[in-house]
Amino acid sequence: MKLSLNTQHLYAIAFSHKKLPLNLIGKLFLDTSSENYKSVLESISAHFSASEIMHLSTCNRCEFYIVSKNEITKKDAQEFFANFYAYLNEDERNKIREKLIFKKDERAVKYLMEVAASLQSMVVGEREIITQVRTAYDKCRDLKLTGDLLRLVMKKVVETAKHIFTETDIAKNPVSVASLAARRLQQKGVSENANVSVIGSGVTMQTFLKYFHQSTYTYTFISRNKNHSERLQQKYGGNFMSLEELKEISYLPTDVLIVCTSSPEPLVNKEVFDKFFANSSKAVIVDLSNPSDVAPELFDLFKFEYIGIASLKKQAAENLKKRKQSIIDAKNIIAAHLEEFMQVFKERCVENVIREIPSEFKAYKHKALNEVFRKKLENFNAEEQQIIREIMDYIEEKYNVVTYKKLKSILLQ
Repeated sequence: MKLSLNTQHLYAIAFSHKKLPLNLIGKLFLDTSSENYKSVLESISAHFSASEIMHLSTCNRCEFYIVSKNEITKKDAQEFFANFYAYLNEDERNKIREKLIFKKDERAVKYLMEVAASLQSMVVGEREIITQVRTAYDKCRDLKLTGDLLRLVMKKVVETAKHIFTETDIAKNPVSVASLAARRLQQKGVSENANVSVIGSGVTMQTFLKYFHQSTYTYTFISRNKNHSERLQQKYGGNFMSLEELKEISYLPTDVLIVCTSSPEPLVNKEVFDKFFANSSKAVIVDLSNPSDVAPELFDLFKFEYIGIASLKKQAAENLKKRKQSIIDAKNIIAAHLEEFMQVFKERCVENVIREIPSEFKAYKHKALNEVFRKKLENFNAEEQQIIREIMDYIEEKYNVVTYKKLKSILLQ
């Protein structure tokens, strides 16, 4: 935001699949359902003397959008987050220092537009990301962590992303991570009467089921919140339960297990694996979680078909090639929307700067009439004094209008 004004700055500090391995990004996860989530973000905000903060976390990114009057450098961000994630080993902390993405002001707005429009996604054209961005903003807004600038930015970001998904072919025959996984699973020849167990109920899982669902499958939906699994059961049939209820079950016959949660620790360990696949020789697991919901030791203990996010990267790259022209079109739309936003933002900054001029002039007028020239005015009769006051009011009104226009013209050049 190329302004010579004392205004707020917007910073984007991001850790992305484009720079870091997915297993490391998974370790940067912040639990949005935790009671401590707000205080964690407040601690980050306090460090950077920020007035607003928004956190976005998906299976392939962890990002922070910070509004502050202070000048924050990339080095400041690198050192802070290397210490913030103190539980990482030294090599991992060095990696996040080196690969941290840092954008400021206009570039930060542009980056968030690219994220919401899926240009920064593993699979360009995935529509889930716009919902994830809006959900992240809504969460931080409801926690009273955001303010006027992020509200303005988000309004334009969502408008831009919708324009791109509507006016370009970027989402034509969409192949998101969820749909790629569904296609890969279907290629393995899932039985039409398969028992399918589903752990998780978020946006990615809902998208996956949209591509994968067959009316002949028998589902069991499982989630931390039983109400969430019940909503999926109402839509697709089958059974539903909570994770706590799953612990009480010794065996749940399963042909395919699909898991996508935000758990910081793997949910599918040996005990859980046995619940689903104790009597199966053809176990299939689709793991859309990051960090992975499948315990690493299972790969040594059992033979099973595994579809994970990392294995989808090659297909994602091929998909990217097919969408090159759509990406060009999308970038042109972003450039146009960014220019519109910057003009609106500049005008808003100017208005904030010159908003105090009328009150300052009014204070000078009051002092002139009631202090500096008070005794001289007493030499005039009441009618003459009223005329003088009316003249001053007229000058004040015209001065404010002319000053506002001229300053606005100068500052917006």
